[in-house]
Amino acid sequence: MSRIWFLTLAASLCAFAADGPPKTRLSEVENIAPKSYRVDLTLDPEKSTFTGAIVIRMDIQQPVQTVWLNQEKINIQSATVSAAGKELKASVLPGGDDFVGLHFDNPLAAGTAVATIKYTGAVQEKNSSGIFRQQESGNWYIFSQFEATDARAAFPCFDEPSYKTPWQLTMHVPEKNTAISNTPVASETRASGVKTLVFKETKPLPSYLVAFGVGPFEFVNAGVAGKNKVPVRIVVPKGKTAEAKYAAEVTVPILNKLEEYFGIPYPYEKADQVAIPNTAGFGAMENVGMVTYDQALILADPRVDQIGRQRTYAAVAAHELAHQWFGDLVTTAWWDDIWLNEAFATWMERKIIAEWKPEWQTRVADVGAMMRAEQDDSLVSARKVRQEILSKDDINNAFDSITYEKGASVIGMFENWMGPQEFRKGVQSYLKQYAFRATTAGEFLDSLSSTSQRNVTKAFSTFLNQAGVPVVSVALECNAGKAALKLQQSRFLPLGSKGDEKQMWNIPLCVRYGTGTTGQSQCMLMTQPAETVELTGAKGCPAWVQANDKASGYYRVQYQGGLLSALTTGDAQQRLTATERADLMGNAQALSKAGKLSAAEALALVETFHNDPERYVVQTAVNLALGPRENLVPETLMPNYRRFLLKNFQARAHELGWTPKPGETEDTRLLRASLVRPVATWAGDDDLAAQAKALTEKWFADHNAIDPNMQTAVLATAAFYGDKALFDRFLAEFAKSKDKQVRRVLLSAMNSFRDPASIEAGMNALLSGTIPFIEGQGVLFNGQQQAATRKLPLTFLKKNWDQVVTKMPTGGGFDFGSVLPNVGASYCDASSRDELKTFFAPRVDKFVGAPRALDQVLEGIDLCTASKAAQTPSVAAFLAKY
Repeated sequence: MSRIWFLTLAASLCAFAADGPPKTRLSEVENIAPKSYRVDLTLDPEKSTFTGAIVIRMDIQQPVQTVWLNQEKINIQSATVSAAGKELKASVLPGGDDFVGLHFDNPLAAGTAVATIKYTGAVQEKNSSGIFRQQESGNWYIFSQFEATDARAAFPCFDEPSYKTPWQLTMHVPEKNTAISNTPVASETRASGVKTLVFKETKPLPSYLVAFGVGPFEFVNAGVAGKNKVPVRIVVPKGKTAEAKYAAEVTVPILNKLEEYFGIPYPYEKADQVAIPNTAGFGAMENVGMVTYDQALILADPRVDQIGRQRTYAAVAAHELAHQWFGDLVTTAWWDDIWLNEAFATWMERKIIAEWKPEWQTRVADVGAMMRAEQDDSLVSARKVRQEILSKDDINNAFDSITYEKGASVIGMFENWMGPQEFRKGVQSYLKQYAFRATTAGEFLDSLSSTSQRNVTKAFSTFLNQAGVPVVSVALECNAGKAALKLQQSRFLPLGSKGDEKQMWNIPLCVRYGTGTTGQSQCMLMTQPAETVELTGAKGCPAWVQANDKASGYYRVQYQGGLLSALTTGDAQQRLTATERADLMGNAQALSKAGKLSAAEALALVETFHNDPERYVVQTAVNLALGPRENLVPETLMPNYRRFLLKNFQARAHELGWTPKPGETEDTRLLRASLVRPVATWAGDDDLAAQAKALTEKWFADHNAIDPNMQTAVLATAAFYGDKALFDRFLAEFAKSKDKQVRRVLLSAMNSFRDPASIEAGMNALLSGTIPFIEGQGVLFNGQQQAATRKLPLTFLKKNWDQVVTKMPTGGGFDFGSVLPNVGASYCDASSRDELKTFFAPRVDKFVGAPRALDQVLEGIDLCTASKAAQTPSVAAFLAKY
């Protein structure tokens, strides 16, 4: 799935000779395995129930009397098993929320058996998991979303990822509709107002990758891709074909680039890219031959499309299509190795986009994603990449930044260390050896080790099997014409952390050093707590050392002596690449939170890089400058703080203005949106704020009055200064509009109000349904960016708990309860922490994934409190000069 952090356990079926259902993992008792499935479903998008029948051909490896299957809210009407020439009727045993047992009077003998189960089930309406239905432009549609535990809501089955078997689906739908699935339609018949579509049998799949949709779809031909000339279609709701223009243009080139890298033809018969009106908890899903996307990701009116939206689609498509090989062709055997799917697809997405569109400079953005993962990884409560899975909570928590972003960054680090070609050989060998099978981390790492003839497994595993990000202390030592680096490694821990620094990794450490603006690179594997490494290419003593060459390493650097100032003195833009400049600022900000660098030293980098020619570097500088605003700037120094922002960013913001100019590059247009808004809001630029308010008034009369790429920034700025009357106008416009992109812009604007009455009005609109929960759940967390309204979300939640829980998506692939503790994510004092804990501690066990979420929010508050106490004086001293 696409970088989305709220999914849960994939369903599983197994058989046990036991008295009760299993707890979590069923394949631990491997006495039954599925060999094939035939599924027959009757689906009507206008109805809230469905009927089904499933035929499972099984291999029974030892006699068993009770067969336990996964199910969720399925009503079994009959169940029989044909074995040894006899048909046996099963008694149905309840198995709690996730299981159902088929019990027989006498044990089933070892050998082949065929189970036939007829059942009914529910079509979800407030969730986008299992089988669910949604309305778009007056038409109803049905979709499926099964990763990770929701195939059981569609059919009782063997539903762990290790069970890869062929599936054959038949669907009966109203004649006015059509249906899509993983494979092409083999036959279609009509009778009595019902259309029956028989789909071709799939290649071996785990159940979480089975997918289907029903509705009055329209199909946009996007051409053919790859060696096998696979047909590519954009599948859209009725009336939306024109909005598929960009997706139809770029999907095939992306797919071709992926096939070229993997050296294996696209392994399936078709490549449909399908729009779903609204998703919650997942942005897209890599179903074999039928990738699904949130509609706002994949569709937009070409006349008002946005550069950012287009680039986001390209990146997400690259991610999901990479899964067709890494995750679908070869699948993780269990959820402790979900990083094999998600981290690899994230890494591949970055690689393909950077090679396909180098002018987008996405490698700098990749550094930002790595830094966010490093921040999460600095928590004591952080997961390991390869975390033990003992419960549904564990599987829900596995879809997080550690799996996606840390995993991808570690893969990139080892690709750099091994060399891109050697790494690619290992990947191709792995995919060819395990095609249509399920594997583990060990098998992937063995492939890398075998092809490269070096022990990749040992070093890589130090990043998989322990939480945390290393910090490397770097000192330069020059004696007798020779230069060496004195290195020490430990676990990076922020101020206030209760963790232990005494951890060790095998770190692929790459450095660059020189005396002018160019330098020489050198890589090594750091395997000891402390090492001294000679700089073999140095002629004399280098003037500077960049200890994370190309910012490709998943580690932080603590420069000793004058090494940090040596990097930034003079022409740093020539000495350091854009990725390194962004990484240097993020690294400094992190070190200040750990007390290893003063906040003033970190903020000084804003003065160095505020006018950088590279957009992402400027954005990083803006983020660094905004970092202390919420908790580290004393109220008496707020005027100084605003002058600091204005001095560094105002001139460029005014040069850009709110309105594009002829002949501008796309990067300039994107920089405008990310720079002008913070200057107009947090820096308090009155002129820019007034202009935004005037443009907003024009927008109400004519949406074309503002450039599409600037609408979010302009309307959000007006909201920043707006009152309840303006909020009501935005809300009325939201309720009126049917355009997904316009609704997104308006939601962003409504999330930007500081006015308490407006913030509360947004929350009430969520409860009333004016803002659908599945679309605008973020309004529940508004107000946290300033002290005056910081407690509003928790106060509202306390007052309206029952209503929120009733309306929000729960269970299945996305349990919204797991993110509710984030109403206190901005707290930075012990009293507020205690209040949050007191409220949530008795409640979190009711929601999948919520216990760890609460632990991490509480730990974050502790760290913020410690940083505030330690670094506020340094921030005050820095701002005094402004």
